[in-house]
Amino acid sequence: DAMSDIAALSASFPKMVLVLFGMNGARVDTPLGAYQSMVYWTNLLAYFFAGFLGVYAVAREEKFGTGEFLFSKPYTRTAIIRAKILASGTSLALFALVTGIMSYLCILLPLQGGHILGIHIATTIGMFLTQLVLFSVGLFLSGLVGNYKTASLLTMLAVLIFYGISFVLDYYGITNYLNMFTPVRYFDVVSIAGTGLRPAYILLSALIILSCCGLAGLLYKKRDLRI
Repeated sequence: DAMSDIAALSASFPKMVLVLFGMNGARVDTPLGAYQSMVYWTNLLAYFFAGFLGVYAVAREEKFGTGEFLFSKPYTRTAIIRAKILASGTSLALFALVTGIMSYLCILLPLQGGHILGIHIATTIGMFLTQLVLFSVGLFLSGLVGNYKTASLLTMLAVLIFYGISFVLDYYGITNYLNMFTPVRYFDVVSIAGTGLRPAYILLSALIILSCCGLAGLLYKKRDLRI
């Protein structure tokens, strides 16, 4: 069938091509392999979106000149930033929920992949956690540099570096502690299929999220805002 033909064709590709297109790790003519390839592109969008949302959450008030209105309200900066984080976290949760449902309807059902439903649910949870990590990184960078454009550029560069590290590790088949340097590999489909959601990466994600959000709050509290 068509999937078998695609799998035979992909077997002739250089490994780097398979890595770059999210096809390394499982045969694309299996439900898991096809699902992995689709989720790779979904995650690419989700992770860049999360990073830029972190920059946009507070820095947009300076960019669009609405900071004077917002920060003149009888609330502390800390309370405002916490509310921004909560609102953004809710947005990312809805993003992950809708993505999970649509992935089930548009990917798993056509592939008859009901037997990997548990993997799909765990992968969606992992995507949400990774989004929170990248959101917190973007928020921290926006508080650190104090410039919307620079923070956006640094956030994009950070996500690209994470993916670059991921490509190298995937190409050489490295699955050890070096994965901790790239959040985009904490909860990838193949590792979840093998070991599930690993508590170590969940704890590491929580540590990064809390640290970056806490530092961002301190940075925004101390610096002068362009309002």
